Amino acid sequence: MPAWSTEVADKFIALAKQDGRTLDQLQLQKLVYIAHGWCLAATGQPLTGDRPEAWDHGPIYRRLADALAGRGLDPVFGTTSCQADAETSSGLDAVEVAMIVRTYKEYGSFPASQLSNLTRRANAPWEQVYQRGAGRFKDISHLLVREQFVELASSSSRSRR
Repeated sequence: MPAWSTEVADKFIALAKQDGRTLDQLQLQKLVYIAHGWCLAATGQPLTGDRPEAWDHGPIYRRLADALAGRGLDPVFGTTSCQADAETSSGLDAVEVAMIVRTYKEYGSFPASQLSNLTRRANAPWEQVYQRGAGRFKDISHLLVREQFVELASSSSRSRR
């Protein structure tokens, strides 16, 4: 079973701590989504066991939002995983950890606004589901996320040629 979004967020928190940095809850939401997308594109398997939902400000993981409720824009210290997550924890395998580390290295220094813009691009899965509020709080399928990141990988490899 894939890890929960809170487990993935905890890994991002640990990576930021190693760099002497902090991340806020919006950054964590977007980093988890981006790592999940790259994992789907690279392996065909989801990184998270919970699906992102189409909220007003982009894709959000409800489990992670609940764990971070009340923190506002403050930096997140410690872990986000609740006891229920610890009991059903799947752990992260080496490929998943590598995907998280790569995502952190590439996107971890971006401010929340820039990460949010990346996840809400025109025709992105969030926009397809959200549809000006009609799809608010609906799940964003792994298939849509995978398609977006496969296209991003394809575009990236074409631009390197």
